Amino acid sequence: MRRFALVLAALWTSLSACLGSAAAHEQAAGFTEVRLAAAQGDGVGCLLQVCRVEVAHRLVIHDAESTLMEVLGARADLVSDRAAQRKFEAYVAERFTLLDPATSEAIPLILIGGEVERGYYWVYQEGLLPAGLDVLAVSQSVLMDAIPRQTNRVNVRFDDEIKTLVFHRDPSPQTLRIR
Repeated sequence: MRRFALVLAALWTSLSACLGSAAAHEQAAGFTEVRLAAAQGDGVGCLLQVCRVEVAHRLVIHDAESTLMEVLGARADLVSDRAAQRKFEAYVAERFTLLDPATSEAIPLILIGGEVERGYYWVYQEGLLPAGLDVLAVSQSVLMDAIPRQTNRVNVRFDDEIKTLVFHRDPSPQTLRIR
């Protein structure tokens, strides 16, 4: 009987550890940084000239792989499968949009690529904002179609300012003043 109690206690401890680590993993959070910089680098702000946009998305690799399988029905080894990486990068690029709110036109972004780094998959994009744009709209729905609790934080850096937008359950465009 004592042996049974010890085995039961060991199983309970193992189960608790597994459940605890599974719950700890479920952060369901993505992070995107949008950096705006004067294209000429001469100190003139983005309001007066075309502005360079650099975008970096950081996503938990486990969540990215789950989404790749569930939404795209694709193989989900983002660490070593280049085809899976390209599919996921395209998926991210399709679900992140910068818009000119005055015209509702999307600002074209070029997909640069992605990389694995310490449990995260990074996806990079870049583009140009038109001169004179002082309000920017952002939409971010990455992973939301597969993870209902997904929250995406977008930091927009320009000059010496950082403004943050948070998308949770609603990826509709949010606007912010960039000047």
